[in-house]
Amino acid sequence: ENEIKKSGGCLYIVGGKVRDLISGKNQSSSPDLVTDLDTHSSIKVLNKLKIPFLKVGEKFGSLLVKDGKDSFDLTSMRKDILPDGRWTKIEFTSDIILDSKRRDFSINSIYCDLSGNLIDPNNGIKDLKNKKVKFIGKLEDRIKEDHLRILRFIRFSLTYSNLIDAKDLKKCQKYSVN
Repeated sequence: ENEIKKSGGCLYIVGGKVRDLISGKNQSSSPDLVTDLDTHSSIKVLNKLKIPFLKVGEKFGSLLVKDGKDSFDLTSMRKDILPDGRWTKIEFTSDIILDSKRRDFSINSIYCDLSGNLIDPNNGIKDLKNKKVKFIGKLEDRIKEDHLRILRFIRFSLTYSNLIDAKDLKKCQKYSVN
């Protein structure tokens, strides 16, 4: 983290590990880290620290960092410019709000800095505590961007709420046949 700060950036944990901390469940594997540094700057920091990584998804701001036997994703904050499923055209940003808006569910857009402070731009903590799985933005748009979100909706609903919102499931079914 110190080298990221020296480079003018911040580092956050986002997604599964943050949900685990809040919900008390241990459902996630490795942490997803996000930084407001662009990918080139992140690579410079990793090289300086001699931390091995793979440039998996570099075009989309994603690096796979190897830490001994473990690995984790380090992703640069970004916003979607032209949504196209897994091949979305992106633009890097240092704005955590813009990064959060491209994520799929409110409970998947809770950020935690390395001091333990939570940043919750989409009310994910409230939804998690109320056992609701809510899409960020319009459900239809989010599914059209990436149909994998239908499976994630069902998985998160079963894991975090023990039920599936019937109205949203019906919408998911409508888009699953296209």
